[in-house]
Amino acid sequence: MDTTKLRLFAAVAGILFGLGGVFALAVAATLALASVMGMIGAAFTVAALLLSVACICLYLFLQPQTSSSDEVDNMEDAAADALADLPFNAIQSIIEKRPLTVAALALVAGYSFARDPAGVARQAQRFMVGLL
Repeated sequence: MDTTKLRLFAAVAGILFGLGGVFALAVAATLALASVMGMIGAAFTVAALLLSVACICLYLFLQPQTSSSDEVDNMEDAAADALADLPFNAIQSIIEKRPLTVAALALVAGYSFARDPAGVARQAQRFMVGLL
C-alpha cells in the first residue's frame, strides 16, 4: 500500500474512532448525570453542551469577522502563486531528467526557426488553436 492510501486510511480511521469516542463520552456523561437530574435532563444537558461546542467550532471555522472580499483576495493570491511556479518547476524537472534530449530539441527548434520563421509561427498558431 503506498503512502497516500495509507494516509487516507489513517484519516478515515481517525475520524471514525474520534466520532466513536465522542459518542461514548456523551453516553458516559449522560449516564453520570442521570443519577443527579434524571435521564431526560441529562440527555438535554449533554446535547446542549455538544451543540455549544459545535457552534463555537463553526464560528471559528467560518470567521465572520473577515470580509468575503478579503478571503477571495487571499485565495486568488495563493492560487496565482501556486500556478506561477508550476510551469517553471515542470520545465526544470524535465531539463534535469533529460538534458541531452532537451538540448537536441532546442537545436532542432532553433534551426527550424532560423530556416523558416513564418512557417514556425504558423505551426505555433495551429498548435495553440488545437489546444483550445
